[in-house]
Amino acid sequence: MPEDIRIRVQTGPAINGTDLRDIPGDIDFSNFKNQIEYQDAGSALNRAMSTAILQDIDRDSLIVRGEMMSAFCKDNEAKTSTQDRHVVLSAQNISKSFGAVQALKEVNFEVHYGKVTTLFGENGAGKSTLMKILSGVYQPTSGSIVLDGQPVEFTSTVAARDLGVSIIHQELSLAPNINVRDNIFLGREIMGPTGVDYAEEERQARLIMRELEEDIDPLTLVQDLRLGQQQIVEIARALSVDSRILIMDEPTSALSATEVELLFKVIFDIKARGVSIVYISHHLEEALTICDYAVVLRDGEITAHAPREKINLEWIVHSMVGDNFDLGRPPADYDMGAQALVIKGLTVPAMTGVGKVVDRFDLTVRAGEIVCIYGLMGAGRTEMMECVAG
Repeated sequence: MPEDIRIRVQTGPAINGTDLRDIPGDIDFSNFKNQIEYQDAGSALNRAMSTAILQDIDRDSLIVRGEMMSAFCKDNEAKTSTQDRHVVLSAQNISKSFGAVQALKEVNFEVHYGKVTTLFGENGAGKSTLMKILSGVYQPTSGSIVLDGQPVEFTSTVAARDLGVSIIHQELSLAPNINVRDNIFLGREIMGPTGVDYAEEERQARLIMRELEEDIDPLTLVQDLRLGQQQIVEIARALSVDSRILIMDEPTSALSATEVELLFKVIFDIKARGVSIVYISHHLEEALTICDYAVVLRDGEITAHAPREKINLEWIVHSMVGDNFDLGRPPADYDMGAQALVIKGLTVPAMTGVGKVVDRFDLTVRAGEIVCIYGLMGAGRTEMMECVAG
């Protein structure tokens, strides 16, 4: 008989982080049910996920604190390939049309257990549309979604979240004027006998931050956090509902290099806990740093997919733009026209009345010239352009 063990399983909304009790040596392993049933939640993990858990820890069966019934023994029917066993979510032949415009064309996409799947593509390739379908924002025109081997319908973001799929959009959805704790539990507050149980919410918020190894006080106002810390709060909110699949849409677009490092550390940490991540980014070299699988979309179709060890930057670019791509060069003798816009000393005060969001800004734009303005979120780009536009 197997020896007694104590282990920690990090998978699924039902048993995420649950401590498994010691398995006594006299347990009969011969006749267990065909799935893990979590009676309190009334939900279940299917055969493929159960097999993955058991094989990951090289055990035949598990018991959890009397709250969960036993997992089935490994058998021939449950022995799927390693790849199939670790695909937790798949989009199958997904198409999406907006009127006469077809945004996605029979897309097949897989998310792997505890891995980062990076989705590459130019603007308008269909990346955000696909992610919104996988998170319940949109419903597909045709095709199906399979979660843990079972067909599902994400009729809303709440339905997707309840099944363990969350999305963090490029534009953060936090309320800046309330604290971290209240943001994490906003819309699904923990209720006690006399109302919201703020003490329990704070306890859980501190626990999540400790698991993320982040020193963020749950009672701090979100507006007082750095942008990178606000991203961490978004992740904490997703983890607070036991998200198993986390979709991150351009999460580093407004972060500094230091904040990107912090975000990547958190991504590696939650990946190690069994959370699957779908990562969208236009920063190709940066995305390669954390990528386990790469998928490329072009004009609403998957043009390439491969594991990290088989790809490089050239492979991504070629898959994104195809063979007939030429950046071109401006004519050497091109002469800019007369000055079309001149800005001198533009200053914009902060709405709080303290400080300035734009300070003595100068800019000259000539006719026929393209000027790109870069800056992190909060740098003052929008305020400057709003002043120019009146």
